[in-house]
Amino acid sequence: MLKNINLEKVLKAMAIAFSFIFLTNIMADGKTLFTQNFLISLLIYSVLSFVALYGFELNKILGLILFLSISLLSPDLYPNYDGELFPITYVVFALFLTYIFGIKMYETWKTSL
Repeated sequence: MLKNINLEKVLKAMAIAFSFIFLTNIMADGKTLFTQNFLISLLIYSVLSFVALYGFELNKILGLILFLSISLLSPDLYPNYDGELFPITYVVFALFLTYIFGIKMYETWKTSL
C-alpha cells in the first residue's frame, strides 16, 4: 500500500512539473519544448513538486507557499529579475525540510526517554 501511495505522489509531481514547464515555455516563446535542459528541469521541478505536495498534505497554506515559490525558478515569468529570485525558492524549501527534520528528531528524542 505504501508503494502505491508514493507512486501516485510521484506521478502527480511529474505531471505538475511537466505542466509548469509546458506553460512557461508557451508563455515565453513557444519554441521547442524538448531541449537539452528539459530532463534536468523536469527532475528539479518534480522533486520540488513532490516536497510541495507533502507540505500541502501537512498544511494547505504551507503547501501553497511552497508551490508559489516554485514559480520563482523560471526566469521567463519574471524577466526583470533574471536569475535573482531562485535563491528564495531554495531557502523556502530548506526551511521547510529542516523544520520537518527537526520535528522528526524531536519525536525520536521524546520516545527514547
